[in-house]
Amino acid sequence: MAETLGTLPRAANAPVRSRRRGFVAFCLLMAVVISTLALSPFHASGAAPGGRGAPRHPGKAKPAGVVPGASTGDLAGSGPSIGGSPRTTLQRLISAGEPIYCGAGTKPLVALTFDDGPGPYTPETIDALRAAGMTATFFEVGKLLGENAFQGIPRAAARFGAVGDHTWSHVSMDGLSPSQLDAEIGRTRRALTRLTGGRVFMFRPPLGLHDGHVDSYVRSHGMIEILWSIDSQDSMGASADKIFRNVRNGLSAGDIILLHENRGTTQNALPRIIKLIQQRGFQTVTVPGLLAQDPPTTQQLRQHSCPG
Repeated sequence: MAETLGTLPRAANAPVRSRRRGFVAFCLLMAVVISTLALSPFHASGAAPGGRGAPRHPGKAKPAGVVPGASTGDLAGSGPSIGGSPRTTLQRLISAGEPIYCGAGTKPLVALTFDDGPGPYTPETIDALRAAGMTATFFEVGKLLGENAFQGIPRAAARFGAVGDHTWSHVSMDGLSPSQLDAEIGRTRRALTRLTGGRVFMFRPPLGLHDGHVDSYVRSHGMIEILWSIDSQDSMGASADKIFRNVRNGLSAGDIILLHENRGTTQNALPRIIKLIQQRGFQTVTVPGLLAQDPPTTQQLRQHSCPG
């Protein structure tokens, strides 16, 4: 008749108890080993032997654009670093001494730019873009900076996006002497720096007109000429419909889009332009953001060419 464990003699029970104690000890030992491994740096980081690990629960990636509140100094390193080495990128572009028309077009980024401000429509423009989660760059005219009606607008524009120099009196730059260039470009730059508290390194010549003297002045003062790849033609009297079509027909990655912030037709076209950019899957960035994240290639700079 089979016997149960409880009915075995004491001597016969000893090997069984010994095996049981051994099994329990083995289980305890394994629990300690597993706990130790689970708490080790190797497992906590999710790394593989001999390789670089990644967090098990990486944070959600942030959009690649310039955050609202960033200043024009970002690319030069006085603000948040964008694109890895913004200072090196800026120096390369300054040293090239070529006007910039666009980014490389390797990322779904576009830059909205508004000339001839500050003006009465600037706050409206900022509000519309902010509501859509977008940003922009504003090229300011120096003689307007001191207008009482526009007090605080340049600083608000710089905090929202970025600002650039658009001369003091909005005159053609061709044929000007060095002292005249300083009166137009240098004076505006100094005024903008004082009003915004940030570095101003972008210059846009009125009507896009420039010559070797202008180029030399800009380069020698550590600035970059920013032109555009899409002209909305709003400054030429285009209707709101025409402004929208001009942007729609040319829009592609890397574009710098020329608009003007002191025209009602531009304001009427802006909601449709915003929606178009969203529908095409593009993200707006400031010009400094575009230069940092998707700078034009050396070939594009030399050939004054753009993708698309």
